[in-house]
Amino acid sequence: MPSLNNHASARRHRSFERLAGRTTSRAIASAYDHAGEDYAFYADGEGHEDPSSGDGRFAHGDGIVWDAIRGAIDDLHASGASTLRILDAGCGPGTWLNRVAAYAHRQGGFDIEAVGVDISKGQLEIAHTRVASSNPRDCAQRCKITFLEHDLSDPLPWPDQHFHIVLCNYAVLNHLPRTALPRTIRDLCRVASHCVIVFVRALASPPTGCITGTEQMRDIRQDCRRGELKVLLKDGTEHRLTFNLYSAVTLRAMFAQHAAIADIRALDLFLSRFAADAKWTSNVIDALPGRAEVMGKLKELEERLCRLPAWLDHGTHILIVAEPWTNSVGTTGCGGRTAPGQSPKAASHRRTSHRPACRSNR
Repeated sequence: MPSLNNHASARRHRSFERLAGRTTSRAIASAYDHAGEDYAFYADGEGHEDPSSGDGRFAHGDGIVWDAIRGAIDDLHASGASTLRILDAGCGPGTWLNRVAAYAHRQGGFDIEAVGVDISKGQLEIAHTRVASSNPRDCAQRCKITFLEHDLSDPLPWPDQHFHIVLCNYAVLNHLPRTALPRTIRDLCRVASHCVIVFVRALASPPTGCITGTEQMRDIRQDCRRGELKVLLKDGTEHRLTFNLYSAVTLRAMFAQHAAIADIRALDLFLSRFAADAKWTSNVIDALPGRAEVMGKLKELEERLCRLPAWLDHGTHILIVAEPWTNSVGTTGCGGRTAPGQSPKAASHRRTSHRPACRSNR
């Protein structure tokens, strides 16, 4: 009977875990629904096709991520691929998928199948509207962009290696329950054939309210032990979001079970801390003697430090570019690495995994 009792107890625990997960998921969806366009402006600024051309606080980090995405697209184009299939897991207002579609279309030769999933119906509605108004007719003929409501705590409904590239940006993985994160990472790697590109809020990152900028917040409280972020907005609404922070070592270990780590680096060690704020003293700061030189030196310093273990946890985000293991012999382009122990090429890749395998355009 003890074994039956243990089995029943385990079932009750899983049932409680699923119920708790649904409750937290609804709270997260409600918060981003409430934020609406404010979230899009906070996270993506003006939504430029090249994010590094913007003057937003996160433009520097977004530009580095964009380099990794463009590099992966360029590799597929060079390999002769005729179709680009890409998933944005936690797509929000669809900014990154719009960028990908526009860039891939300019490359020529691609039919594009892009899918964005998100837990927030409000953000998906914004994404639908933006795609309908931004894609030119000739792009729309060769580009199919679909948005679906989906909770990443649940399995992804696509077969293995269905997408070439899988994206998962900003705090999406931070919002998952701790017990769900390993399963989600496994699933992201499972449905990708070329590479998975994610960036996650770093352990020593500055405070964030996730759904909007600090100018809209009255108070924030982060409970690291419980993994909960409480945000009180100036409109009087309070939002409680699951928000777990992980070390780079922990994240690397989770991804390394399913993929070769092509790159892992800190994003934005210095730039956002020194960035001018348009609502504060930006005009005065930008006019300071030597301002451009200061910002340039900070970028150089970040490039020297960003992949050193002691610095990985101190950026605003951690960027991970992972190439999922496959069961086939050999490699496929920049992704599709053979599982450990099956090929000398994979072993060689692991010895050089501190360098990005997906080439950058910068």
